[in-house]
Amino acid sequence: MKSSTRLYAWLKLLAVLHIVEQMIFGMEDLYELKHIVWIYESWFSNTTTAMAVLVAIVMSLAALGVRCIISGGFARFITMFVLGLPTIGELHHVIETVRARCYTSGTVTAVPSVICGVLFLRALLKENRPPKTAGVEARLELGVAA
Repeated sequence: MKSSTRLYAWLKLLAVLHIVEQMIFGMEDLYELKHIVWIYESWFSNTTTAMAVLVAIVMSLAALGVRCIISGGFARFITMFVLGLPTIGELHHVIETVRARCYTSGTVTAVPSVICGVLFLRALLKENRPPKTAGVEARLELGVAA
């Protein structure tokens, strides 16, 4: 099993623990998310239509992501990289805690999530780096008429 696959599994476990932590100690992020959804819904005359469009978009992106992961190669790399980026964004919990000078909900699981996210992205980059040649230089002989 690739190290990126193992680290991705840890990221998903940490995401569940992060949500549980926020459910226990408060979900300030939920209020921000509700505000974003409210802005999105204001673009439509009917909220049911807005949610149907949003679900269709999310399901299409999920199906595309699964397809890219299964196909492998560069498509897997891009998909996994995009899925790993939000873990770096969890750093905002640490910044909020420092600014508030006391614990804010989500900080305990945000720290290992950010660390695991950085390790995950690093593993992805290492796995998709082109192989180095062992001291052999490729030369292209071009016939030049003088």
